[in-house]
Amino acid sequence: MTGKRTYRLTNLLALIGLSVAPVSAMTMTYDGTVPALFEQITVKFDNQNTNIYAGQLGVRFDSGLTALLFCADPFVALRLDAVSVNRLTGSQVNQGERLAWMFNSYVPAMTQGWQAAAFRLAAWDIVADNGDGLAIGRVQGAGTTNARILTAASALVAASQGKSAKNGVFFEPTAGSRYSQTLFEAPGSDVPEPSTYLLMGAGLLVLSQLRRRG
Repeated sequence: MTGKRTYRLTNLLALIGLSVAPVSAMTMTYDGTVPALFEQITVKFDNQNTNIYAGQLGVRFDSGLTALLFCADPFVALRLDAVSVNRLTGSQVNQGERLAWMFNSYVPAMTQGWQAAAFRLAAWDIVADNGDGLAIGRVQGAGTTNARILTAASALVAASQGKSAKNGVFFEPTAGSRYSQTLFEAPGSDVPEPSTYLLMGAGLLVLSQLRRRG
C-alpha cells in the first residue's frame, strides 16, 4: 500500500511541474498567445549588437498546460515548433541553483516588461559568463541598452552571487542543449518562510525605485 501511495505522489508532483527526476520526455511548444512580460532591448552577444525581445516566454505542453518560462541560453535560437524536452533540476544545469534563487527572490514581485527583461539579461550573464558583469564577457550591455534595464540586471547579478535554491525546474531539449533554448522556472513553496516575503518585498522596492529614476 505504501508503494502505491509513493507512486501516485511521484506522478502528481511530475504533473504539476515540481522538481522530480525526469522519467520520460514531454513536448513543449512556444505559444505567443500566453500573456507574458517582455520588452525589446539592444544587447551585445559576442561583441555583436542584437535587438531582441527579452523577458518571459509563454509555452504550451502536450498535456495542454501552459507556463511562463525564462530562457537560459541567448546563443541558441528559439524553435517555434514542438520540441521534445526533459525536465531537469537546477543541479543538472550550469548555475541552475543560482538562477532558481534569483527567480524565487524577484520574479513574484515583477509586474512590468522591463523588469522581466532585466531578469532575463541577468540570467544570460550568469549562464554564459558565470555572472562576471555586463561590461565584459559574451553577454554585455550595448551603448543603446536601456539604462534602467541594464542597472537592474547588474543589481540582480550582484545580489545572486553565492546564493542558491533547490527548486529550479529546467526544460532542456532531449536532443541536447544546443538543439533549442533551455527554459526554466522555479515554483515556490506553498507557504514561503517569513524571510522570503521580506526578500520579495525588498526586490519589488528596488525595482520600483529604479523605475522612478529611469
